[in-house]
Amino acid sequence: MRENWHVVALSDDVGEKPVSVRLLDERVVLCRLGGRVRAFQDLCVHRGTPLSLGWVDGEELVCAYHGWSYNGDGKCTRIPSVTPGHPIPKKACLIPYLAEERHGLVWVCLSESPRAPIPDAPELGEPGYHVFFKQKHYWKCTAARAIENFVDLGHFPWVHEGILGERERPLTPDMKVERDGESLRFGYQNISDGLHGAAHKRLYRLTRPFTIYQWKVEGEGRAEVYLFSVTPHSARDCTRFLIIARNYDLDAPEVVQGPVRAENGEYRLGDGSSAKSVRAGNGLPEYANALDTIAIQDQPIVENQRPEELPLDLAEELHLKGPDVVAIAYRRFMAELGVDIDAKAPGRAG
Repeated sequence: MRENWHVVALSDDVGEKPVSVRLLDERVVLCRLGGRVRAFQDLCVHRGTPLSLGWVDGEELVCAYHGWSYNGDGKCTRIPSVTPGHPIPKKACLIPYLAEERHGLVWVCLSESPRAPIPDAPELGEPGYHVFFKQKHYWKCTAARAIENFVDLGHFPWVHEGILGERERPLTPDMKVERDGESLRFGYQNISDGLHGAAHKRLYRLTRPFTIYQWKVEGEGRAEVYLFSVTPHSARDCTRFLIIARNYDLDAPEVVQGPVRAENGEYRLGDGSSAKSVRAGNGLPEYANALDTIAIQDQPIVENQRPEELPLDLAEELHLKGPDVVAIAYRRFMAELGVDIDAKAPGRAG
């Protein structure tokens, strides 16, 4: 997992102050130095103080405890408690991590040699597409369970009745999963649902380990793109990030004044102001409200799945060749990484 790129924050979240995030049980500090986002182990080498408690001074990150300053490469450049000209120890360096901003998100790799590039999302950079919705949800489950839930079509009529499906039509569409390097591709033709009033095609690209890019294409070239990625904080919790853009209705308030941002049940409008009444319909488009409702409906289901880890041994859970075709392919796909997941480890409910 350390050799993969992972989303850790929305780009908007990394501003003038250092930001602390947790990735694969590692505390990481994000900051902007020299015009770009930097990532370091969130630990000052002097006395083990989190650097996220400090601040940015010009192009350097300053520790709050003793004022040690570090440049964009993580090298200490100033120790206030010693006289000017006193040599700074060569070991006074932070542990840096690879960090990139792409598609409105901050990506971090804990290895110096990523096994694959950051997943591409070309439409998000095209002038004809505009972002109208950003979502961030913290879940107490594994990242793999959250990813599999996103592509599990069989639960739509039961968990999201009236939005993504109807119980009178529980059958899932036939899909063929194709391998494309580090990605799985699949799709289907969908009838109208609670989110879309017209029939549309859904196309997916699931990039290992925890990123999905989805296209929703209607007639006359109307299209939406979803970038969904999950941060694995640990083996027990994660954060889901979702960014949605479209190439139509670009004069709507959620595009002109947006994007609308939803975070753990709280909403902010495009100008950054909070809006406590938006769930009641004052200021938040109905469509964005439905998108956030989907995450809220899924959360208690996924957080209570057992075992908590996604079993990569297909014999651990019962699978159906039709409805579970994507899940089967994803579990086999993840097993290739050599991830050791023991679904029967002590202390885990079966």
